[in-house]
Amino acid sequence: MKNCFAVALATLALAGLSGAARADLTLSGAVGLPLNPTAQIPQEEGARIQGNYFRQGSGVNNYSLVGATRVGDGLEINGGVTRLDGGAFERTGPAIGVKYLFSRESDPVGIRFAVGAGYDRALLNQTYLYAVGTKYLGAVTGERIPISAHLGIRYDRFDAGGINSNKASVYAGAEVPIVADGSFQAVGEIQSRNADGGSIPYSAAIRYRPKGQPFGASVGVARQGLAGNGFFAQIGYSFGTR
Repeated sequence: MKNCFAVALATLALAGLSGAARADLTLSGAVGLPLNPTAQIPQEEGARIQGNYFRQGSGVNNYSLVGATRVGDGLEINGGVTRLDGGAFERTGPAIGVKYLFSRESDPVGIRFAVGAGYDRALLNQTYLYAVGTKYLGAVTGERIPISAHLGIRYDRFDAGGINSNKASVYAGAEVPIVADGSFQAVGEIQSRNADGGSIPYSAAIRYRPKGQPFGASVGVARQGLAGNGFFAQIGYSFGTR
């Protein structure tokens, strides 16, 4: 287990020595909110690594060490190592994903739009596809950081013993600055049910990222839909230009 995480950290660090990403990563590694990807990717030649801890309730803990980097003009590659620990049930494995950004705020449509896919072995062999739009509600330039709003649709397949599910869902989220420079933000999302017999996934967090600094952290509560409510924490570091 320790060797897996050491190899993953070294790989992600080497891949990201020349880049930066402003947004946080999901628990599985895509740029986005804690649970769902957004239509954001790392900056050009950019990357971010992030460690996550999520206590999902009922003694189930989710750990992950993930990263995302940009390749070319609009492609994001993400992933890492994740672990689900439920006492008698333990599962560790790779997470991997891709995302392609089709449009940006500067394009005539005035919205970022991306599609992507991913796989997380530890999270019950989760396979997912998604399409998502992101819109900045306010000027991107200047001292005040704008609100970011996200709306997406996704398909999830879980497959592990008696827990098998194929389900489409929709999700929405927002990142709202608490102070003008965005060093503190309120981050939230909600999603329709993504598993048969599951509950409604959501997350609510406070994010801290000092302006102009490469590191950031978030703490909050969330529910993935397959287990109960729980506390989560994320800490990450971006490489490269800002």
